[in-house]
Amino acid sequence: MEAAPRVAQNLTQIFARLIVCVVFLPAGAHALFGTERFSADEAQRIESLGSPAAPFEKMLDRKDTKPASMRSAPEPEPEDGTSFRALNRIALRLDAMKVPAPVTVAWAVAIVELAGSVAVLLGFFTRVFAAPLAVIGAMTLWTVVWPALGARLPWTWTAGQSQLAAAWLAATLLPISLTLLGPGAPSIDRMLGGRKKSGKGGGKPAAPPA
Repeated sequence: MEAAPRVAQNLTQIFARLIVCVVFLPAGAHALFGTERFSADEAQRIESLGSPAAPFEKMLDRKDTKPASMRSAPEPEPEDGTSFRALNRIALRLDAMKVPAPVTVAWAVAIVELAGSVAVLLGFFTRVFAAPLAVIGAMTLWTVVWPALGARLPWTWTAGQSQLAAAWLAATLLPISLTLLGPGAPSIDRMLGGRKKSGKGGGKPAAPPA
């Protein structure tokens, strides 16, 4: 009878790890490798922050080593802004919140989202990564999701808005649960913990006295 609650808890923790990875992994990958269109005013703010994430159009121009006769004619840049690496969106939000070194912090956030979500899925240093993911989830919920919902009450949300809110609410609460309870089994943390315990004391336990 004692095994059933333990199995149920482990399954719950596995599902929590899976949901955390599903929410944060795409967000981190998009921030690091994706692009977004920024307005001219936002582009000026990004340049004023000294962001090393240059516009992708300029990066492609630098890497174009074809002869001039083989290069295609450059397309006119749209009037609505310039494409920058998507993590600059995070940097702009951090700058609006008066966070020091917003570009550096934005890089850290994106890397934690990407690497941390994979680590949590594998159950590797779960508590180390789950805690900052919970903070990132809470900040995203407050600074991105809530304004996207129009600061309206839940019964006025559309189905898409409800799914967005539910995803990031889970991305905030589940890492907290994993920080408190650990990853469960199977996980790398549990395997390493079992090896450490089995290595203590060495040898078989002493036989009880007759």
